[in-house]
Amino acid sequence: MKIFKLFLFGIIFFSLLIPNIFVKAQPGSPEIPVYIVQPGDTINSIAIKFGVSAEDIIAVNNISDANFLQVNMQLRLPGIEGVNGVLTYKSVNTGETPINIARKQQIELSTLFRLNRTTSPSEFFIGANVIFVENEIDQANAQYSFSLGSSILENSVIANQHTWEITRKNQVKYPWQILPQEFFYNETALGEINDIKELDIHGLPFTQGKTASIVIQTSQPVINASIAGKSLQFSPYKEQQVALFGIHALLDPGLYPLHIEYQNKKDEVIVIDQFVLIQNGFFPEDPPLQVDPTTLDKSITQPEEDLFFSIVTPITPEKYWDDIFRIPVDEPSCIKSWFGNRRSYNGEPYNHFHTGVDYGVCANLNVYAPARGIVVFNGPLAIRGNATIIDHGFGVYSGFWHQNKIFVELGQRVEAGELIGEIGTTGRSTGPHLHWEIVVNGIQVEPLDWLEESYP
Repeated sequence: MKIFKLFLFGIIFFSLLIPNIFVKAQPGSPEIPVYIVQPGDTINSIAIKFGVSAEDIIAVNNISDANFLQVNMQLRLPGIEGVNGVLTYKSVNTGETPINIARKQQIELSTLFRLNRTTSPSEFFIGANVIFVENEIDQANAQYSFSLGSSILENSVIANQHTWEITRKNQVKYPWQILPQEFFYNETALGEINDIKELDIHGLPFTQGKTASIVIQTSQPVINASIAGKSLQFSPYKEQQVALFGIHALLDPGLYPLHIEYQNKKDEVIVIDQFVLIQNGFFPEDPPLQVDPTTLDKSITQPEEDLFFSIVTPITPEKYWDDIFRIPVDEPSCIKSWFGNRRSYNGEPYNHFHTGVDYGVCANLNVYAPARGIVVFNGPLAIRGNATIIDHGFGVYSGFWHQNKIFVELGQRVEAGELIGEIGTTGRSTGPHLHWEIVVNGIQVEPLDWLEESYP
């Protein structure tokens, strides 16, 4: 009897020492992970998404023609250890954390980190691709949060489930470690889907010089919001709260913090603290420019910069424009210099960028309002020459520099297509052209995007 007890103890002891490092595979799963080819996939795109070598994928799958992949074809993925089954990927949504994703997909958190070759939660930034093993979980009925004042114990009683079963599947030791408003896994249709789905971020992945927006489905004012340390101001719009903002063209690419704090329709305060990726805009360098040295003098340029940003910083809570903007010159148009191009003046380093687009004189000299708005500045400036600034609302402004003539008055309301000026070569200019720029939330952005896309 004593020997039997020792034998039984030994089995239990050694079973505890064996780590459960393999993802639970579905019946019939392959011994090494595979990926099901989707429309638009290529060998290179698959290799990049899963962090494996394209050459290894070709070799292990005996692919004779890498340019020919069949949709729904199973590709074995070499070099991914410790997992089996069918691999797939998804983008990290707003408010999602590694533990949320692990719970939703019912895989160990450590396996999720290992599978994605990550060591820090910050690497699960908004829009990042996350690899996981496909399973047969009904996501529509499995992802829930409970409201303030409720508890896992209450939910388990209603769902006729043991509390320990819920805690085990959610990778916590104790029920109270699952907080209100936090995603937890439950096989029954219980609770309410998390309110983060009320928030949409447009313009991902964020890119230098581009316009982006955040729309929250709530009529309550947003408490606090910022990106990369710059405050975001929301305005009410169609029973929503909307913030338009630009990504500075000189902001270094990398991960930056996004903070949003708002009150949802149930008067609960939702707080989001996540990283977002800002990627390179890949702007070229313009040929070196020679200009009047006095137009580079900080004693002249800085007061003008201060005046300019004091005009375009206020955010009018009303949206004046209707749809996409129209081109501010007659067609056919010709662009002489593009937004974002790095610039060097009089032999200085390339530490400037072109804040708008330059239209040459290719049809006639007319300058038009690109959208409805109110004229908030008109007059001569040392650098910008004869300038006009139009407020389009929601923190969006248009600027028109180097004009020969200005045809509008301060405070005048203008419509899209209305004649507002004449192309010239005043200020820091090397020849007749119209410099047109758009400012969003105090940051210059790519104007041509506004000719193709309707914001917000």
